[in-house]
Amino acid sequence: MSKLNKVLLVIVILLAIVLGIIIWVPNASNVFKPSYYAVYLTSGDLYFGKMAWYSPHTLTDVRVIQQQKDENDQPVLNLVNFGSSVIWGPAGDLKLNSKNILWISKLTNESQVVKLIKEGK
Repeated sequence: MSKLNKVLLVIVILLAIVLGIIIWVPNASNVFKPSYYAVYLTSGDLYFGKMAWYSPHTLTDVRVIQQQKDENDQPVLNLVNFGSSVIWGPAGDLKLNSKNILWISKLTNESQVVKLIKEGK
């Protein structure tokens, strides 16, 4: 094996390892620049979270809008953790079927949703 072939083999192996980490390790694609996204599904559900772009699409740190009533019986919208908002108590990430995604929108750091998530409210 020539020296050039050995160098090319090492480069290919390193690229495969990096690609494997990005694809298989949850949140690896978000390590360099974590961003929040809004994801709207065909079911009418709207989710907010950090998007991992490997297949299937995966949301981490997932939040949903929940309507409640205040002491005056007026509707109030709250941003709540997805895991605590549904009775079946999901744990971890939310894997999405790409066929059911109507749209995805990146949220700015100035977004009220992002500010609420970062404040932990």
